[in-house]
Amino acid sequence: MPTGKPKKEGVLASSIKAFIVAPIIFLIVIAAIFIYSGIWPPMVVVESKSMQHSDDTSYIGVIDTGDIVVVKKVNGFDEVTTYIEGLADGHSTYGEPGDVIIYYRDGMPKPIIHRAIVMLEYNSTGGGFDVPTLANVPSETWSVPGGEKVWWNLKDTLVLHDIGYAGARMDIDLSSMLSYMMSTGDPHGGLITLGDNNWEVVNGTPVARYDQRWLSSMREPVSDDWIVGKARGELPWFGLLKLWVTGNLPDDAPANSQRNLVISIGVLILIPIIVDVGSSIMQRRGIELSLSDWMRNLRGKK
Repeated sequence: MPTGKPKKEGVLASSIKAFIVAPIIFLIVIAAIFIYSGIWPPMVVVESKSMQHSDDTSYIGVIDTGDIVVVKKVNGFDEVTTYIEGLADGHSTYGEPGDVIIYYRDGMPKPIIHRAIVMLEYNSTGGGFDVPTLANVPSETWSVPGGEKVWWNLKDTLVLHDIGYAGARMDIDLSSMLSYMMSTGDPHGGLITLGDNNWEVVNGTPVARYDQRWLSSMREPVSDDWIVGKARGELPWFGLLKLWVTGNLPDDAPANSQRNLVISIGVLILIPIIVDVGSSIMQRRGIELSLSDWMRNLRGKK
């Protein structure tokens, strides 16, 4: 007749296997992400709402406070699609055209994760910027106030219209960037970047607060050697745990993200319990069936 000893040994063996297998699976997943990413660490936690598409609500498929995103290494501007290029070829990420990049340079308090909007190419002959990608989008997408509407050797202001989910106007002050770079002796081209949620209403019009004007640590286009990588994928909500532990959880973190995190953790805790209970029930039924067969066989022998 079956005894309780094999069952106890089976439970112990299962527990040991769980403690061994779980870390191995975790390491395999991290290794796979690292191989895909090409850099370490391969993931970052989003600490602000600058990429949200709402001030107080998070959405799957959009980068929100507390989300974790995979960072894929890039080897130059050729591997980054800007917002303007995305308008032309249909490439989009996180709900809008173009790629979201992570960049960092000396003097910045932390890396920035914002969308690449447009590529400026420094014209060393004329001393301005060329923006050839503007030739591939509808003419109403951009304008050059007070000057001829051409995309080459621009030195004053370039205006992009209807940018992002807010449909914002983006006045790019080329003159200030050129003056600053001339003062540092390093004029160069690069990317103009913007957080999806970085805009304000001015006289009834949404106006984009792009990095090169509104960030004190970034007064020039993003050079290719400052790019850490581009964002790919999203694990929503779980980065809130890190922000909470480190004391960096902002007061305006979306309430639904915090609620969804609690629900997700609850589900993760319940799943192994449900599996264990189900396994025990199935095992008990198996023992009962085996005992019934044994009793029938015993009666048959008599």
